[in-house]
Amino acid sequence: MPAYDFKTLSPLDFESLVRDLLQEELKITLESFKPGRDSGIDFRYAASVRNMLVVQAKHFVGSGFDKLISHLVKDELPKVKLLNPERYLIATSVPLSPLQKEKIVVAMDSTIKSPTDIFGCDDLNNLLGKFPRVEEQTFKLWFSSVAVLEKLLH
Repeated sequence: MPAYDFKTLSPLDFESLVRDLLQEELKITLESFKPGRDSGIDFRYAASVRNMLVVQAKHFVGSGFDKLISHLVKDELPKVKLLNPERYLIATSVPLSPLQKEKIVVAMDSTIKSPTDIFGCDDLNNLLGKFPRVEEQTFKLWFSSVAVLEKLLH
């Protein structure tokens, strides 16, 4: 399994990586939107108005769990409550423990149905292992991976 910390990625690069990994994992095509204020939606899959999946990517590398959960509660929770999606996913570059995922679920006031709807750093690395094509497409990851660089050279 790869072991990236995602520090070589900009917030926009991180969002693209999350989109590509989740599209592979969920076997759907997510809508992408322009950078900037997003009303709580980085990506969306809307089979219908009532059956909407919303994804929020949070690149808080180096910030830690406390900053992440504070931001989610203060800034994202009001937006997701207004959106009221059927399913809400969060992906973050912050490494998370099972207890931290549970704390996010509780703090997000039932907008997240399950800890499995939260993808921390290790979950994203696991998905990169499952979908090596995404790793190969994300060239900025290569800067920190000797294995990928050697694979590409040979």
